[in-house]
Amino acid sequence: METKILLIPAAAILISCSSNNNTNPVLEKQESVPVKVVKAEEKLYTPSLELSGTAFADREANLGSALPGRVEKIYFPEGSHVKKGDLLVSMSGELYTQTLVEFQTIEKDFERVARLNEKGSVTQQEYDHVKAMYDASRSKVEMMKKNAEIVAPFSGMIVEYLVHEGENYFFNLNLDPGYSSTSGILRLMKLDPIHVEAEVNEKDLSLLRKGLSANVTFDAISDTTFTGKITYIKPALSALTHTATVKIEISNPREIIKPGMYGHVKINLDPRKMVFVPLNAIYRPAGTSDDYIFIAEGNIVKRIQTQRLATDNSFVAVSGLNAGTNVVVYGKEKLSDGTLVEIK
Repeated sequence: METKILLIPAAAILISCSSNNNTNPVLEKQESVPVKVVKAEEKLYTPSLELSGTAFADREANLGSALPGRVEKIYFPEGSHVKKGDLLVSMSGELYTQTLVEFQTIEKDFERVARLNEKGSVTQQEYDHVKAMYDASRSKVEMMKKNAEIVAPFSGMIVEYLVHEGENYFFNLNLDPGYSSTSGILRLMKLDPIHVEAEVNEKDLSLLRKGLSANVTFDAISDTTFTGKITYIKPALSALTHTATVKIEISNPREIIKPGMYGHVKINLDPRKMVFVPLNAIYRPAGTSDDYIFIAEGNIVKRIQTQRLATDNSFVAVSGLNAGTNVVVYGKEKLSDGTLVEIK
């Protein structure tokens, strides 16, 4: 049997070896990025809702008479504090006097008919007719007497007189919002307590309830913070603004808070457990409004998207994170999802 020997040049062998080295490189070990981590912490937090509002008197009324007449006597000057039931104004008595004279005439006639009725000298129909006239006249006298005097329906301050002594008062429709249907003779306000009205967006309405505390400051009294509480949440929303009115009651014994003052309201919501991380754990890529956090799982990091729920000094409450999770606070600028890290 003939044996054939194949001769291959040495240069070809060298070329072949060189080619094999290029197609099978030795994998280099990935370099780890040094980072620092802290654990996300769960704690009880009292969030707040900040609103703008306006101060209003606890109660106010424009007081007047149901009948026209002349203001005869004013018993308290403007700015006076009065108590419920105090006599504030006396009206002229012309109408009352005229009505009283008419009543006295009818009263005499009724007494005469009543005596005749006891003797059976008049019919029951005649007696009932005179009795009805007597009752109506007496009611009219009582009404006239009541409207001849204006008394305070509640304790408060006389803010202003709209009609003064000697001037005539007429029933008048008032078109100003927030006032009663008559201009009245005087305006009475109860200023302690006072309340602040604020508008709450419909998305925040479920966070509120009666009794929640609130801190209120006023531009006109910038050195003082007042504490109050929610006493009323309007059950209907404005179809135009989609907000509801909330009233915060504030003690005002010195009456330094005046109706119409502009206030800043901070409502303290119910405490809740939230997960917090340092503010420098939040990573926001340039040109975006999205927030991310890098969490360390062993020596690999994972990037998760999150939302800022609340801020407490240098810490921020975030969504999508469990307490105890290691979050990267330093070195995150060099990281991407799946990066190998070395925790320092």
